[in-house]
Amino acid sequence: GWGKSAVYFIATRLLRDAGAGATILVSPLLALMRNQIRMAERAGVVARTINSENRDDWEEITTAIDADEVDLLLVSPERFNNPAFRADVLPTVAARSGLLVIDEAHCISDWGHDFRPDYRRLVRVLELLPAGVPVLCTTATANDRVIEDIQAQLGAELVTQRGPLARESLALSMLETSSQPERMAWLAQVVPGLSGSGVIYVLTVADTTRVASFLRTQGIDAHAYSGETESERRLELEDALIGNDVKALVATSALGMGKDRPLLASRTEQ
Repeated sequence: GWGKSAVYFIATRLLRDAGAGATILVSPLLALMRNQIRMAERAGVVARTINSENRDDWEEITTAIDADEVDLLLVSPERFNNPAFRADVLPTVAARSGLLVIDEAHCISDWGHDFRPDYRRLVRVLELLPAGVPVLCTTATANDRVIEDIQAQLGAELVTQRGPLARESLALSMLETSSQPERMAWLAQVVPGLSGSGVIYVLTVADTTRVASFLRTQGIDAHAYSGETESERRLELEDALIGNDVKALVATSALGMGKDRPLLASRTEQ
């Protein structure tokens, strides 16, 4: 990626060293949060998350936040807008927060391809932050219309910085096929020749199973990944992808955006 996470990890470390409270990071997907926590640890940032899969840890995490032992708190937009979270956790964090980060900010815009209503509601929550707390929005997939919409939502004080879209490290191509069997045959022929591991994105949960099963019959180490995959299994598959221990994950958007995988060799969308 463009290193967006490095921006807010470094900012968090500098603000914390200067005495600021924890950074609040709004992140859209559990898989992405897990990846961000790994990267934060490598950057020397203590990161924790409150989400639907770790309810038993909420009290301990809240206690650590109260004790100022957490540098970065990751939450989903849905959790951020949850009344209980806003009543019990957010006031403590917001009162001392040194930075609010809205990652994958294109989700704020109803022109964005990943529009999430709870992202748009974040605008109201900004009013709970103390005056002067900086807000950082990051995305790699916002066109002009999306940026204009985000600016309209967040206000005239928003400063936009954009980098070029061209990436020398990426090779992009498109293949038109006429049928599902033709696409499957193409994958069976091409995937074995790709170096390293990769992700094959499909539209439905059923497609993840169907395509992964077919590829395994062709001797390709491929596995299905979706929001319906059990939590422990998702963790295993994410680690296998990061560790280059699987040829391909056939995934829905549950594997999500913004994954930090330096050696990812290929990404295919059907």
